Amino acid sequence: MYLLVIMFAGSWFGQFMFQLIEFSNEQRQLGVVFSWSEFLPRFFASTFENWQSEWFQLIFQAILLLGAKHLLFRVDAQDLERIEQKIDQVRSSLGQSEEPPSDIEDASDKRPGQTGR
Repeated sequence: MYLLVIMFAGSWFGQFMFQLIEFSNEQRQLGVVFSWSEFLPRFFASTFENWQSEWFQLIFQAILLLGAKHLLFRVDAQDLERIEQKIDQVRSSLGQSEEPPSDIEDASDKRPGQTGR
């Protein structure tokens, strides 16, 4: 979190400095005295123009990702249901019950070479 705040502040400060240099050079070329009251509105206008486009892009991407997630998970759920139906068909053709017996041990509990308790 702190790193993001530092990166944000650093990039905004960089924009401020470079825009300040550009503005003061422009004022010097025109023979006009530098004025903070003329610089600050330009600085904030360019900042908010940049942020506006970034926020629009971020919101658009979020909407697209949420829509894609909805579609992908719906398809994934349908695939899982289809697989479960096929497993149930195989079990019924083998004469097994729907649920596996509860006394079956998890394979991860056994050590290699161990057959039982």
